[in-house]
Amino acid sequence: MAEWMVGVDTGGTFTDLVAFAPGSGELRTIKVPSEPSDPSTAVINALNELFRTGIAPSEIGSLVHGTTVATNAVLESAGVRAGLLITRGFRAVYEARGWVRPDPTELLDTFFRKPPPLVPQSRTEEIPERLDYQGTVLEPLDEEAVRAAARRLKAKDVEAVAVCYLFSFRNPAHEERTAEILAEEEPAWRISLSSRVLPVIREYPRLSTTVIDAYVGPTMERYLVNLERRLCKASVATPQIFLMQSNGGLMRIGMGARFPNQTLISGPAAGVVAATALAAASGRRNFVTLDIGGTSTDISVIANGRAHETASGRIAGQDIGTPMLAVHTLGAGGGTVAWIGRDGLMKVGPQSAGAIPGPACYGRGGTAPTVTDANLVLGALGTGSVLGGRMTLDRTLAERAIMEGVARPLGLDLVTAAAGILKIVNTNMAVDLRLAFQSRGEDPRRFALLAFGGAGPLHAAYLARDVGIPEVCVPPHPGLMSAMGLLQTDVRHLYLRSAVGLLSSYPVDEVNRIFSELRQRALDDIAEEGLDTAGLRLAQQLDLRYLHQGYHLTVDGPDGEVQEQHKSSIKTAFDTLHRRTYGASAPGEEAELVTLRLLAEIPVPHLRLPKLSSGRRRSTDALIGRRQLYDFARGTYVEAGVYDRSRFGSGDRIAGPAIVEQYDSTTVVLTGQTLAVDEVGNLIISEQHDDA
Repeated sequence: MAEWMVGVDTGGTFTDLVAFAPGSGELRTIKVPSEPSDPSTAVINALNELFRTGIAPSEIGSLVHGTTVATNAVLESAGVRAGLLITRGFRAVYEARGWVRPDPTELLDTFFRKPPPLVPQSRTEEIPERLDYQGTVLEPLDEEAVRAAARRLKAKDVEAVAVCYLFSFRNPAHEERTAEILAEEEPAWRISLSSRVLPVIREYPRLSTTVIDAYVGPTMERYLVNLERRLCKASVATPQIFLMQSNGGLMRIGMGARFPNQTLISGPAAGVVAATALAAASGRRNFVTLDIGGTSTDISVIANGRAHETASGRIAGQDIGTPMLAVHTLGAGGGTVAWIGRDGLMKVGPQSAGAIPGPACYGRGGTAPTVTDANLVLGALGTGSVLGGRMTLDRTLAERAIMEGVARPLGLDLVTAAAGILKIVNTNMAVDLRLAFQSRGEDPRRFALLAFGGAGPLHAAYLARDVGIPEVCVPPHPGLMSAMGLLQTDVRHLYLRSAVGLLSSYPVDEVNRIFSELRQRALDDIAEEGLDTAGLRLAQQLDLRYLHQGYHLTVDGPDGEVQEQHKSSIKTAFDTLHRRTYGASAPGEEAELVTLRLLAEIPVPHLRLPKLSSGRRRSTDALIGRRQLYDFARGTYVEAGVYDRSRFGSGDRIAGPAIVEQYDSTTVVLTGQTLAVDEVGNLIISEQHDDA
């Protein structure tokens, strides 16, 4: 009996499923509409579609899920009513948001309003207690104050409580005792402790992350319990059910309820994982990803074959201190709505029509003009372009939405308004692509633009030309890329503990004690997940900085016990990394230890795509029709050939303007560009150059 690996990624508009049989190399793909009110319904619908292809539930050996439940709870302000306990005298820390200024786009918005905190001051309680920076008790915990605060919060109908005391990462005793008291007062509460969620230095990121954990935790837990119940009812009996984490690794589904903050960019992280795997397979080491779905665009930089990682992130103005893959998200997708702002100008996004009702052309009751409607009117999409023609687009509804929503109010004709929608959304994405390069000091001419998501290949050629990226790479299954990434990574857990002090004088016994505690946590979690430790890989890392710096860099530590003589090589590695990252280093200056990290990984089987055969057909055999495509450079329509991607072979070449259709996406090639098919099956789009 074949054993299938299944990845299911829930997006804003579609839920994607990829099934792979490692033994035979067979791949099956499915897309179904998402169900925002209950994402588990779309997961089950996708699995039922898979079962109809002849695969039995008992043949599923592992299932990996990329979920947006925690993300959407933050984006839509749909988390639970939560409370917050903090050290007396520090109630303004969360409100002040770390004194971070708005970003440049926010500063330019005359109507900008700072996102409200997830827990307001009215549900924030100050508790008398105090530790110093070494974790020594200066003021004991006032247990009666905790009980009184719990009763006040209970009267305000809170469902979860976040606890963040000063320097609790050095000594969690006060937070642990507070959790015991809260559980006595209200056993039904979810308690999020900063010493468990993120035991690292810097009070505000630790506080904000803990609040997010409390805010989304009950919602995530209910979702996962419901999903497990429905999987069981669908006879999916495998114990190998995983969630994608924000760091690009997997964790068992039961762990997701305990650490929901680690799944906040679950889907986008899977796309970056797939992009990194594609970089290795194709020999291209420098990619910038353009993942455009129904509601958002995700951008990430992969340089020298490695995805950039960050120690923090932000979703809907809420700061997260959990380590994650560096993904920048903006509200621009196929379902993004065009509207007229208070200044009388057309805007595009960040609002989205989502899966329900979706773009007007879907015929599900949507009336707002969207990016998908504009692409249909301008010819990039045809009426049968979606899901291999299984989903018909209605051009009349798209035209009506654009005319009534933006064209008539602004005194524009249909084509000008539709072109305006795409120009605005493309400009927004181009700005963020440039910023992604600038923030890392990278030259876009060294990179290829990897376009995926259902709408990424529609816009990639325009953006590459605008930003100065020489190549566009469209993978074989762009609309299913994130679902494929779910099957291209390993189980991964990262354990942190801040330990601040000079590297040269920090006691190695203390370093080894902390690493030992982190190692035990890893082993406990792996045992709870029921995983085999035979392939367990443990990597010790250290975050270091020069004195008085506000940032740090991560270097690898020695395997096993850290000894005094290791400090010299650790410092040298930090100096080298600092010079490579910032162009300068200070070998003669002291380095300060900030945080110790333990990375635990357990390998699992990976999806591997076969190479595309060559010489099967001439590219002209793939031509299935012609369509009028709007040319932005000329301001008029031009005739473009429409091609069926499944008929391409390795080495095929076509010249633009052209449109390439497939089950999960549509690719646009502009006038003056050439498309070539490489041996992996990627579509490579580049500018035509005269040989003269």
